[in-house]
Amino acid sequence: MYTVYLEQEDSFLIRFEHVTYQYENAEAPALDDICLTVEKGEFLAIVGHNGSGKSTLAKHINGLLLPASGTVTVCGLDTKIEENILPIRQQVGMAFQNPDNQLVTTVVEEDVAFGPENLGIAPDEIRTRVDEALASVGMTAFAEKAVHHLSGGQKQRIAIAGILALRPEILVLDEATAMLDPMGRTELLETVRSLHDTGMTVIMVTQYMEETTGCDRIVVMNRGRIVGIGTPQEIFSKADLLSDSNLVPPEAVSIRDLLKQRGCDLPDDILTAKQLAEALCRS
Repeated sequence: MYTVYLEQEDSFLIRFEHVTYQYENAEAPALDDICLTVEKGEFLAIVGHNGSGKSTLAKHINGLLLPASGTVTVCGLDTKIEENILPIRQQVGMAFQNPDNQLVTTVVEEDVAFGPENLGIAPDEIRTRVDEALASVGMTAFAEKAVHHLSGGQKQRIAIAGILALRPEILVLDEATAMLDPMGRTELLETVRSLHDTGMTVIMVTQYMEETTGCDRIVVMNRGRIVGIGTPQEIFSKADLLSDSNLVPPEAVSIRDLLKQRGCDLPDDILTAKQLAEALCRS
C-alpha cells in the first residue's frame, strides 16, 4: 500500500481540473468540464437548482464518485488512485441531508466515539476527542442523552461532532440543512460558522441563498457547469445569472435593491436582515 501525492500549491486543498462525470443512462453529464480550486481555510458555498450538479461535485471531494475524465486532487492526493481514498476520507468529513441516516448508535457520546473506535484509537484519546467534538458543536450537555430524543438540528450537530472526532481538515455539507426546521437550520449554521472561525475549510452545498451570506465565495452551478464564481456581494448583484440558474437572492438583498430603486441611500454590501435593519436605523 502506498499514497501518491501530486505537486500542488500549498494554499489549494482541493483542485478540480477539467472534470467530467455522467451517470449511467443519463442524457447529459452531471459535471461538464469543471475547473475549481478551494483554498485552505476557505468557506465555499456551492449553489444551484435540483439537478445542477452541485451534490455530484461534492461527492467527488471525498472520492464517493470518481471523474470520468479530468482530475480531482484533495490535499495533494489524486482521487483516482485507489490507495489514496482512505487518506482522503480521513481528511474530508461529509454530512448529508438526513441526520438519521448518519447516526449509528443510541447514545450521543457513543455515536461520536464510533468513528475513532473503528480506527483503533486509544480509549483515552477517544474520550478527549469526543469531549472536544461535542464542545465544538455546543452539545456537551447532551453527551449521555438518547439520540432519538434529539431534534433534527441537534442530530445534525451530533453527526458533525462524529466527523470532527476524526480530526478532518475539510468539512463538506451536502444540503445538510435541507430537512431541518428554521430553528434547526439556524443552529447548524451557527455551528458551522464557528468551526470555520477556528480555521476549518468548509464547503456547503445548498439551495438556500440566505445560508451563503457569510461565505467567502459562492459557486453557481447550472446543467453540470460552473456558471459563476464570486463573493456573495458579487453573485447577488448578478440578477440575470441568478434568474438563468433558477435562483433568487436573499430576501434582504431583494428588499435592499427595491428600497434603493425608490430613493433610499443604502450601501451595496447589505446581505442580511440584520444589516438591512441597522442601515435603515442609521438612514
